[in-house]
Amino acid sequence: MHRARLALVLALTAQAGACGEAPSFYVRWRVLEFAAGPDDLPATIDPKSVAVLTSVAQCTELGIRSVVVTTQLCGEQCTSDSKIVDTRTYPCFPDGFEDPDAMAPGPAVGPGRYTVQLVGYGRRDSALCLVPDDGDTGGPLDLDEDGKTCEVKSAASQEFVITETGEEQRLAEVVLLGVPECRDGVDNDLDGATDLADPSCRGDRGGSEFGDVSGAQLTIRPTLFDGNPHATCGGLGLASIRLKVAGPTAFERTYPCTTTAQTYASDLDPGTYTITVDGLDKSGAVRATAGLAPESAGFELFPSDFRALEIEADFDIASFLGPIDAGFSVSWELQAVTGELPVTSCTPGPGPVTLDRVRLTVLDEANQPVPAMLLPSAFYGAATLDGVQTIPCEEFTQTRTVAPLVWDDATPAYSVRFEMLPVGSDTPCFGNPDAPEPTAPNASFPLTLPRLSDQGACN
Repeated sequence: MHRARLALVLALTAQAGACGEAPSFYVRWRVLEFAAGPDDLPATIDPKSVAVLTSVAQCTELGIRSVVVTTQLCGEQCTSDSKIVDTRTYPCFPDGFEDPDAMAPGPAVGPGRYTVQLVGYGRRDSALCLVPDDGDTGGPLDLDEDGKTCEVKSAASQEFVITETGEEQRLAEVVLLGVPECRDGVDNDLDGATDLADPSCRGDRGGSEFGDVSGAQLTIRPTLFDGNPHATCGGLGLASIRLKVAGPTAFERTYPCTTTAQTYASDLDPGTYTITVDGLDKSGAVRATAGLAPESAGFELFPSDFRALEIEADFDIASFLGPIDAGFSVSWELQAVTGELPVTSCTPGPGPVTLDRVRLTVLDEANQPVPAMLLPSAFYGAATLDGVQTIPCEEFTQTRTVAPLVWDDATPAYSVRFEMLPVGSDTPCFGNPDAPEPTAPNASFPLTLPRLSDQGACN
């Protein structure tokens, strides 16, 4: 194995035109994509954390065409003005680098302290600029021939000491930063479009140009029960959401159920596509198929075309394959004094007002009372909810659960109305009679009830 490695480094020496004395050192580099802004430029990079350079594709994908290796004699201290003793240029991927142990030779130099600098050059044979002096990292990145200056180039350096000529010291590997094709200022696939103007970049500077392609970027924005704030994926029995795209190039994506928007991009053949968004249960079976607006249900894709589509997908009761049998849980708190924290008490103050009854009414989508049952708790019994019967206030100082209701096309929505009644009066002191709170299957939520009256028994 040692002889094989030696043959590789000697072969590289021959390619570099060296003769006579052996090189005093060898160098090797790795390449890493840099697609962020000036403030994100890493201070140091551990070469061991970067993939070994074993393919020319790693160079071409990052816009690095060649590497210029400059050796300087430092004297007592290495500075930018140190004497240059050798400059040589290698392809970014020299012959033999497919072996991860092969290295490129430096010059034969005498004893002393040296620094070696490696600079990546771009496709226009000028230093590859990561951050131009104006801070713009959008490209083009080879800027020297345009007369512009560069704040940060693709470069790396290290100091070392040579004790005798031709000692063949193997220096530590360094990392050269390169840029992806979608921000290198070059029409890499020769299709007449450069960087973000190329459809294959899809508006992403971190991508690659690879010819005439068609594709789409689909953003799914799920809602539950028309945006009901108390509806949850778990409450509706939805474990995951599946996006299915049918057409010349079919594909699908499945992700855990959430109302957070999700974006997916894919290369697609030209043609007509239709979109389906399903809600799946824990077993992976379809529980609901979301309703989609016509503009979200499909699209036409032309050659070299790219479509960005927003998909509004609502899982309302009509989207479910069957009725939902579920109750909900509710508790209350009182906004006794405007601007102060709510309280949970049947004597909320200020003043001597005492609340002795709660009237909880379940309403349908037409705000009409629906017969329902309050399940018994660990301390209190069940109660009928019919819009007339009341419950002692003390029995409602904890979260209570309403027995399962049927949610279907006939009754797609329910809401709850709370009224807190004082001793000796049927006029509520607190409540939400004019703004019933929407509820949802298996929801659990508190209601903050405003003061309705401070007169009479409510004083």
